[in-house]
Amino acid sequence: VALGHDRRHPEPVAEVAPQRQHQPAGAHRGQAAARLVTRLAEGRTGVHTTVVPAPLWPAGVFRAGVEEDARLTVATAQDGRTTVCLATPARSTATGDPADDGLCTRLAQATVLAAEPLLMYQVERHVALTLQRSFLPRPHKLPHLPGVDIVARYVPASEQAEIGGDFYAALRTRDGVLTAVGDVVGHSLDAATVMVEIRHALRAYCVDESDPVVLATRLDRMLQEYHPDVTATVCLTLLDPGSGRVRIANAGHIPPLILRDGGGARYADACGPLLGLGLERPPATECRLHPTDRLLMITDGLIETRGIPLTTSMEQLRTAAAGAPAGLDGLCDVLLGCFGQDREDDIAMLALRLG
Repeated sequence: VALGHDRRHPEPVAEVAPQRQHQPAGAHRGQAAARLVTRLAEGRTGVHTTVVPAPLWPAGVFRAGVEEDARLTVATAQDGRTTVCLATPARSTATGDPADDGLCTRLAQATVLAAEPLLMYQVERHVALTLQRSFLPRPHKLPHLPGVDIVARYVPASEQAEIGGDFYAALRTRDGVLTAVGDVVGHSLDAATVMVEIRHALRAYCVDESDPVVLATRLDRMLQEYHPDVTATVCLTLLDPGSGRVRIANAGHIPPLILRDGGGARYADACGPLLGLGLERPPATECRLHPTDRLLMITDGLIETRGIPLTTSMEQLRTAAAGAPAGLDGLCDVLLGCFGQDREDDIAMLALRLG
């Protein structure tokens, strides 16, 4: 049984060798053993060995239903916060062979060296997820925007993948409704932090500006000034609910998909350089939404797959969206069902129509 513990978290982490049949009681034994190891390691550094008498060691850890003394080799990482324990039945080392001691010590030291960065990654991933979920509006709590119906979806990457910087926004401006979907390049806590800055900067700029090209230019300058080594993609749309006129500024992102009544679907002809490069931005692309039309914006996490050209994935999305049921929720749910399972990147999605 190997027990790992990061002192930044109140609960220890336990990995117990599986029995022939999985039993919930085994998990409880593992947690009890981990708590005992935590108490033994408190205030100590380096590697030390001790024997825990059977009455103090959870029965059945080594063999189901059997009480045994436990020989523990506890190693603490240099940061003083990560502890790993190698536990064996004391009877197996009763000979006291120094070679056995050295083997257990080296194994415990190697394990703690491997566990330390893993636990640090878990902490960083948790912080990044917390940032994203704290600063992105809940899909069911999007602001009420007169004349427009909007739904959004956000799905973090699978547990095995890193956190990215995907975001979405829906904002009221003096000239209509501004929507944005974007992605900070990279997968780390830094990407999530820059995502928050971009989103807040966009909200601030919208107070006195609504032109999507101007907003993209300002975001580009902000990244160059404060994050010169970071790039991001974003697509901005400004919709006038009264006329249905849409102006689009695209910075290296997947363009919006416009779904017409009757099943037709096409991507808006909108492109432009990434944010953070300081390149000249092209004029806005214009189109018009009819009352029965829908506009869909996504991040590439929904469809990007290794080994498959993005253009191929975009065409698959266009075909699936064209055949999706009417309505915004149905559209998003169908696309997530088709493309959104066990993705390696975060997914942000925003769909709207005239209300």
